[in-house]
Amino acid sequence: MIEKLKTGLLTFLVLLSIFLSYLLAYSYPKYDPVVPEEYIKTDTLGRQIPLPDMLFPDQLVLHLGNDRHTVLFADLERPQYREIVNIVNQRYMQNFHKTTLGALGLSWDEVRSKRPGLEVRFRDGLPLDVLQEVMQIKGELPAEGDLITRIWIFAQENNEVRTILFTDTASTLYEAEANFSVKDIEKFVKVDDGYPPYKYMPQDYYLPEGNLTVSSPTMSYTQLTEDQLKRTFFVDPALTRSLTEWDGSDIYMDGTRGLQMRGEQRWLTYSDPVAPSVDNKEDLKDNLRSAVQFINQHGGWNGTYGLQKVPQQLLPSSGAYVFRQYYDAYPVIGKRGENIGFVKIVVQKGIVSSYERSTMMPDVRSAVRRDVILPGGAVLEAKLQQYGRIAQVYSVFPAYRPVITDRTLELVPGWAAELRDGTYEFIE
Repeated sequence: MIEKLKTGLLTFLVLLSIFLSYLLAYSYPKYDPVVPEEYIKTDTLGRQIPLPDMLFPDQLVLHLGNDRHTVLFADLERPQYREIVNIVNQRYMQNFHKTTLGALGLSWDEVRSKRPGLEVRFRDGLPLDVLQEVMQIKGELPAEGDLITRIWIFAQENNEVRTILFTDTASTLYEAEANFSVKDIEKFVKVDDGYPPYKYMPQDYYLPEGNLTVSSPTMSYTQLTEDQLKRTFFVDPALTRSLTEWDGSDIYMDGTRGLQMRGEQRWLTYSDPVAPSVDNKEDLKDNLRSAVQFINQHGGWNGTYGLQKVPQQLLPSSGAYVFRQYYDAYPVIGKRGENIGFVKIVVQKGIVSSYERSTMMPDVRSAVRRDVILPGGAVLEAKLQQYGRIAQVYSVFPAYRPVITDRTLELVPGWAAELRDGTYEFIE
């Protein structure tokens, strides 16, 4: 009996072995692909901001007539600023006619001092096709790709409203057909009795005739951690290698991409080398969209930012998009050599090759404010006259200088000067 059981068991095992061998030889395994996002969760570090929200003018200059002026800075929460920007964005502009100052036959001193109107100022200039993201710009655009630095809308004596666009080239202007009305102009120049009057300076900027009261906030902040950043920039953080440079900065790599963290400077640089293309044509607008999308997906924004600079039209692949940080109405500008207050990103053919930003995440809810008086009028003019680089000054405006400790970020308001080489300095 036992022998029969052994024989039966042995026969079963042989048949089972033959069956399993058949399955291995003639069947295929079913693979369930694992998508990286399903096992590597990307942390949401900052806010996601759409491109249109970063296309706002840094100054609105209101010409009130009788040589009176005032300036509204980029306070996105101020009702008058929002109302004016909304009107400008709702009116259409089309049929751009290239012209010059001489061909227009206008006395700009007279227009500035006598004609009620509005100047919409973009600090470093933006292309028309980018402004098209927020403005009703219609029809065929000029092929030159000029940067628009100002849009001046004013009413003539016959109530005709003209719209002139200034570019980053002094000799090139455009006049556009637009549907701005005299009523629009009246809304633009309607100001409160206590408006701060501004004085026009020959260098083409405006200074307040009196002092300005500006809030100075102090807030806590956190720093993005090594783990957060590795999870944000690399598909699989476990595959990254690390090394420490002689200056103390940490570098992480996964074979192609690199991430450098400068702890003491609270700054990071991400790089993903892009092979040079034989075709040098770049679509600045498409690249800009790619830049904003990349930042939204890789760290987000640690505050309010406005698009300040785009690559040069003739050398698009060698330049960067720069987004400037704002607090309340004013830009945040570090002293020369300080990496803070901006995000810088290089995009080629829609692929991000370089990305720089601060690792600080300010907690604006913890902000404690104090008021600071910025001197204007004769005191400010005297300071400018004593400034050693006054001949190179392109514009003067209030800005925040960040003061950072181990635990807090203080934004100290002061008068900043933009120089003609594109750098900034505070007028101490």
